Amino acid sequence: MTVRSVLIGITTGLVAASLVTAGAAGDGGPSPGVALGWNGVAARDGTVRYVALPTPSGKETAVAAVATRGGRVVRWGGLAGGWGIPMATFGGDAEGLSRDGRRLLLGGLATVRPDTRVTRFALLATKTLRLQRVITLRGAFAYDAMSPDLRTLYLIRYLPGTADVRYEVRAYDLASGRLVPEAIVDRREPDEKMQGSPVARATSADGRWAYTLYSRPGNPFVHALDTVGRRAVCVDLPWKNADEAIFQVRLGLEAAGRRLVLRQGGAGRLAIVDTTTWKVRSFRQPR
Repeated sequence: MTVRSVLIGITTGLVAASLVTAGAAGDGGPSPGVALGWNGVAARDGTVRYVALPTPSGKETAVAAVATRGGRVVRWGGLAGGWGIPMATFGGDAEGLSRDGRRLLLGGLATVRPDTRVTRFALLATKTLRLQRVITLRGAFAYDAMSPDLRTLYLIRYLPGTADVRYEVRAYDLASGRLVPEAIVDRREPDEKMQGSPVARATSADGRWAYTLYSRPGNPFVHALDTVGRRAVCVDLPWKNADEAIFQVRLGLEAAGRRLVLRQGGAGRLAIVDTTTWKVRSFRQPR
């Protein structure tokens, strides 16, 4: 089956329905990996969704812009190798589309494990869906976020040589093509080790702040990433034994982004985080 026949399959509904998310987190790590088919990632205006579709040989990937209404393939392209749409959380938050809608980032399909030697990302122009550049990194990395000006790509780097899965957030400068030397940490607690799995995400209206809810043994936390300022804040939540229920929690922003609201279906508001002071008001814990 060729790239062209895969795209024909989308229009007839034969291929897209059969594709599922391909995890790349290895042994329960912090990244849900990349998506093949599925819902893809939507443009900000909601008119199209970008999906990545593999050919049976695994030697090529078809990338398509599919109209949200009607499912028509608006444009498509193909590139060598296996690639997918980056997933930011296990709750289904797909990302990789630049804020101006002109670039699409894909992640390689190679399974990410702490012992992975090379990680690759591909940057495409959405107007043509042609490959612009490939980012190659030594070590095990996964997508985390992208700055609205497309100057910085944020990645999860798996730390090798640890008994449990640990990681750090790294910034990749797209202009210089290099990793920023230091990890992105909460400057209030620079030595705290990050562990956990991303559950839900909310992004500020200007695209600067990426808020991610993490499940973690003991107590969950919110990771607030300033994608422009290259800094982060970790906000612990006062919830105990919420390991399963935390996956039902979703994030939203209110008051022009000054309040991050954590909700659960049927239970309403669970907590509010003040994004100016990072103080938490907890009403109840998820169940």
